Amino acid sequence: MMIVVGLLLIIGLCTSGCTSNEKSKPPESIPGPSIIDLEDIAASNSGIVLTDGIGREVTVPRNVSHILCSGPGCMRYLAYLQETKKAVTAGQVERDIKSPSPLPYLVANPQIRTLPPTGKITDAVEPSQINGLNYRPDVIILMGDNPQISADELQRRTGIPVIVLQDGDLSYRRNAMNYSLRIMGLVLGTTERAEEVIRFFDKVTENLQARTSMVSDFQQKKAYLGGFSNPDPEDLFSTTSIYMPLRLIPAHNIAEEYGNQNNLSGAFSIPKEALIRIAPDAIFLDMTTWSLKESAVAEIEKSESIKGLPAVRQGEVYGLLPTAMYGEDHESDLINAYVIGKALYPEKFTDVDPKVMADYIYAFLYGEPIFEEINKHYGGMALSRIPLFT
Repeated sequence: MMIVVGLLLIIGLCTSGCTSNEKSKPPESIPGPSIIDLEDIAASNSGIVLTDGIGREVTVPRNVSHILCSGPGCMRYLAYLQETKKAVTAGQVERDIKSPSPLPYLVANPQIRTLPPTGKITDAVEPSQINGLNYRPDVIILMGDNPQISADELQRRTGIPVIVLQDGDLSYRRNAMNYSLRIMGLVLGTTERAEEVIRFFDKVTENLQARTSMVSDFQQKKAYLGGFSNPDPEDLFSTTSIYMPLRLIPAHNIAEEYGNQNNLSGAFSIPKEALIRIAPDAIFLDMTTWSLKESAVAEIEKSESIKGLPAVRQGEVYGLLPTAMYGEDHESDLINAYVIGKALYPEKFTDVDPKVMADYIYAFLYGEPIFEEINKHYGGMALSRIPLFT
């Protein structure tokens, strides 16, 4: 109890007056009304008329009881709003019982796995499938691509309002994330909870920024993310130039720098020679790699040249939670940022235990601490320094 109270005080220090050192471009323009306009719309008498994430005007009923939530990120947002009980279907990843994904919202809401599939073959919503559901949805929310049918066509063929939203992220696409949460909150009658979630993400990111705001460009350490899964487990050299935790913490993402020099963007495989030449100050591993027979950990231990890296010799190798198994996992982005910050700038995170912070975040978003259950899938090495050569 004292630890949680302490964390509340730590994060509370930065609820106001914090400045961001984030190297970001101006936020994109998100179509649709502001939150004030949303409240005005909610007060109208003809249902709720709103503008979705791609600029479509949609009229949805009040008192929504059942929702079809499709696409990466959609069910996660529903879980943030504590409304998964209203979901009538689940995606293929969410329904995989033989090899269940340790996505936090699924660990906290295992009943999602028992829901019927969204589509017969893929996660694309099929009008014919909706007629066979036990509960007809009042609203359909789509996140991501639904190539088989447009939102307008799906709405026409089912007679159900269809809302298209964007997953967003905690940095460049923060407006999209906030807008999606607000729209879903409005539709589900949980606008207060949506605002609480937005404020919580603001509070935690501001705390990270306050801790590292004095780290200048020349003081920034070099970090490498290996084993990046998107969503499948990968080897040591799988990385990405777009990694949200390394945008929340001031550090040089060597994959981003290498990608810029070689016209590479997003996920790619970095040459072994480049990794050795750049010599990061710390190596972070997406622990989905742990499920591979030749995991990134095993590759480090077997390669003489990799073992010679200063980060490896000094034990600066850490396990991280996956962030892109099914959409962008915002809570894992935050948790990983604390691990990276503590590893690179320990003097600024002396009061933080990343595992305690993880459960603090999980408890707010999902109502219970679930880190230890999630960590079982990763050999107990997530959010920890990885013991090598043992």
